[in-house]
Amino acid sequence: MNGAGSEATLRSPRLEWLPPLMIGASAAVAAEVALGVLLYGGTGFMRSLTTILATEGIAFGGGLWSAPRPGPDVVERLRRRWIFCLLAFLLAAVFGTLWSVMPELGVGAAGQGLGLALLAGLPLYAAGSLVGGLGAVAADDPGGHLSAPAPAAALGGALGFVITGFLLPIAPMPGSLLVVCLVMLSTGGMVYGGVLAWRTELEVRARRPTTTGEVRVEDRRLPVADVAERTLFDHGHVRRRQELEGAPTRPWDVSAWRTRMPDLDTEVRVLLVGGGASSAPHAILREHPLSTVDVLERTPAAVELGRDWFGTGLAIASDERMRVLTGNLDDLVAGLDHPYDLILVDTDALRPLGGRTGLSSATLERLDGALLRGGGFVVWGPDGT
Repeated sequence: MNGAGSEATLRSPRLEWLPPLMIGASAAVAAEVALGVLLYGGTGFMRSLTTILATEGIAFGGGLWSAPRPGPDVVERLRRRWIFCLLAFLLAAVFGTLWSVMPELGVGAAGQGLGLALLAGLPLYAAGSLVGGLGAVAADDPGGHLSAPAPAAALGGALGFVITGFLLPIAPMPGSLLVVCLVMLSTGGMVYGGVLAWRTELEVRARRPTTTGEVRVEDRRLPVADVAERTLFDHGHVRRRQELEGAPTRPWDVSAWRTRMPDLDTEVRVLLVGGGASSAPHAILREHPLSTVDVLERTPAAVELGRDWFGTGLAIASDERMRVLTGNLDDLVAGLDHPYDLILVDTDALRPLGGRTGLSSATLERLDGALLRGGGFVVWGPDGT
């Protein structure tokens, strides 16, 4: 399991460009095959180049317009579109082969119209929908590792026209080129399965609005980096992060406590400023029988979400060994009237206030002076200074 922050150092996947390139090439091959078959397949309106090109353009644009939109199930919807695209090209290949074997299909208006729909319309619509779906997945990637597919699809289209120009005159029948499209689309689908390992999977598990913003819990996974973590955001700032798989990392405040824990027969009083989402309070009470803990927190939402999603076990209440108080930190510190042996200040909890400078000078003086028992410690975390 990689540590937190490893996601941001990743580059984009190397073969990310290949699936849209193959989709664009397949669309171009289908478009040119449709022109070759339909334009010279019979008499009547099908001899209009404008009709064929307009149908292909409308179909491709309609596919882009109807593509899956960003959302929690966008990958599953894209998989269904990929299957639909394969079926559309398979149907076009079968119909193109029948057209070559049975030229009378192109004689009547009905046969020509069916050919226009199956050879030009349906494949281009499916390809456009697939390209749009790739764009939706890239836009919906919270980690920003996936790129827009349009450039690669455009280059693939140019490549498809070149391929068709070389192979169409020597192909046994035009429809056989659509089989090549099926191979490219299948290969692109398999490659894209690997590309999806670079996509960050994000799920908001809980959110609580406050008067000044929002506190929320997110689960984030990135398979390619072996990242699976749960994060508590406090007004847009990372408040706490823990791994969902593997051995949990010891929180900084628990380490600071264990480093400075006195003998078990000595009374110890601990203050946690910004500790509403911390596991340290219950660790202190559990590990030292003569300990008492006071926890000061800005927002009740952090206490609630920390308890529900990080197992802190805290509640806004008081008993003989622990108090959890919420409100303005300066006011809460000013209301304390006894010294502490250890003061732990979570600077991550102060980020929405602007960091350490968000506390008043009077509060800083009390933390470093009047509230600290002789021989006690003040630890500012997470860096432990």
